[in-house]
Amino acid sequence: MHGALTLVQGVLWVARPLARVTHAPFDLDGRPLARGFRVRGFDGARAEFGALAADVDRRIWCADEQGRALRAFNVFGSELFTWRDAHVPEQDRAGHLGAPVGVAAAGIESDLRLVVASRGERRHALHCVDPEERTARSLRPLGDPNERFRRLAGVATNGRFIAVCEPGAARVQVYRDGEFHFAFRCPPAPGSNAVFEPRALALLDDGRMVVAQGGERSAVLLVAGDGRLQRVLAEGGVDAGSVFEPSALAVEPGTSDATTRVPVIDRDGDRVQVFTLDGRCLGAFLDPAQASV
Repeated sequence: MHGALTLVQGVLWVARPLARVTHAPFDLDGRPLARGFRVRGFDGARAEFGALAADVDRRIWCADEQGRALRAFNVFGSELFTWRDAHVPEQDRAGHLGAPVGVAAAGIESDLRLVVASRGERRHALHCVDPEERTARSLRPLGDPNERFRRLAGVATNGRFIAVCEPGAARVQVYRDGEFHFAFRCPPAPGSNAVFEPRALALLDDGRMVVAQGGERSAVLLVAGDGRLQRVLAEGGVDAGSVFEPSALAVEPGTSDATTRVPVIDRDGDRVQVFTLDGRCLGAFLDPAQASV
């Protein structure tokens, strides 16, 4: 189980799988803003959210992997939307979301569009979703209708671009205007045999990307628009300023790299740390041992 988070209008929503309150809002200084709410799973099962995405109308979209559903809630916890394939076999067909593990949101009201990534090795594992019309358009892996996605994870969108983590193939795929653009991998550290395992990412307005990777090479990376590694924002580890199996991140744009803040959740949802794009760690919260920002 891993934690998830999303950021909208200065409010950071955090989902923690084993917490008494599974969804709670904070500011980026780590102060709780409200009590939050708990989400139940279907048929008595635990709800396990692979990802969150908040839209500008403050709806919180959840990729419910265990429940095989895309769900949305308001800030009080009332469920507003459910798209569930629970009664459909795990078919690899366009329009079937299967078990969602990643979600990203863009647009407002009737123009809202979602991007949903789904679990497993599937041809139809990445969809652009219109929640108002309840339609979903499948994107082609590597631009090839005969290819398959291999274990997708986090997904992000910004303007014309969509990017999705594919840890099963040790790469990130990038799409422009709904068509495959390019794919990239980050090289291992010198002397390391570890594999690139991207788990979550965010797209910056200037074309760069922030990528969280897990496994032996847990890290947070700043990547150029063409996929070249620019900077390591956080290396792997359990101490403050390092990350261990990060599962989600978000970006609050600033006027420079030094003022742009990147909250990252790691350690199975037990800790949120806030970094800047110039590689500084501003502090941590949720973790009782490091509860200051």
